[in-house]
Amino acid sequence: MPQFNVSVPHYTTKEEASTKIRYLLEGISAKYSDKIKNLEQTFDGDRMQFSFKTLGMNVTGEGLVDDEYVTVKGNIPIAAMMFKGQIESTIKDSLVRLLKPPKA
Repeated sequence: MPQFNVSVPHYTTKEEASTKIRYLLEGISAKYSDKIKNLEQTFDGDRMQFSFKTLGMNVTGEGLVDDEYVTVKGNIPIAAMMFKGQIESTIKDSLVRLLKPPKA
C-alpha cells in the first residue's frame, strides 16, 4: 500500500506540540467535510493513531511528536494514489499553520 509522510518542525515543547496535533485532523475534517468521513483518532502521549474515509476509501496512519518535529505518516489505497500529493500538502499546510512559531 502506498504511504505518505510529512514532517514539520514544531518550535515549541514536545508537550505543547502533542496538545496541538490533537486538533490537526479535526480541523482538516471540518474543512473538507464533504470528502472526509468517519474520522477516528486515539492518543497516547506523543503518539496519535488515526483513520478516516475519503472517496469511499480507508486511510490510516499515525502522528508522532519528537523533541523537534511532528511527523504524520500513513497508508493510502492504491486507487487513491493520484491524491497522495494533495493529501500530503493538505496535512503539511495544516501542520505549518498549527505549529508556526510565535511572533516576536
